[in-house]
Amino acid sequence: MDHDSRSVAILSGARAEEPAHSQYRGSLKWEKLENAQVLKLWQLAGKDVYPQVAILRVSNQDYIKFLQAPKDLVAFVNQHDVFSKKVIVAGPWVSLSSVDEKKPDPDSWVLTLLHGKLSTIIVSALPELQEEKPSP
Repeated sequence: MDHDSRSVAILSGARAEEPAHSQYRGSLKWEKLENAQVLKLWQLAGKDVYPQVAILRVSNQDYIKFLQAPKDLVAFVNQHDVFSKKVIVAGPWVSLSSVDEKKPDPDSWVLTLLHGKLSTIIVSALPELQEEKPSP
């Protein structure tokens, strides 16, 4: 471990032989944001490690809004400090269509956001799995 990492680890309360980001291990939790939730996986590796990854749970209504206007997603991500640095552009965007024939529009979506050094995010969108209730 280099001197700077050791100093940061000591200042952050972590043991000297552990990296500074070790304080997040086992303590990541979903954060509530307006009508969404975020899990900032990038915190496990630290703010200077790229790509940074976050998982965002959004309603179907917000998903459609963000899909139709990626600038709204950028504004949302920046407003809520989802990443350590501001995002400039969202795209490319990849979505898996809903496959539930009984309910073609899912209630919510899980967006995986990859934030690169050039302040762009790549978005992968999946319909959130719903709990299946047993048949009577």
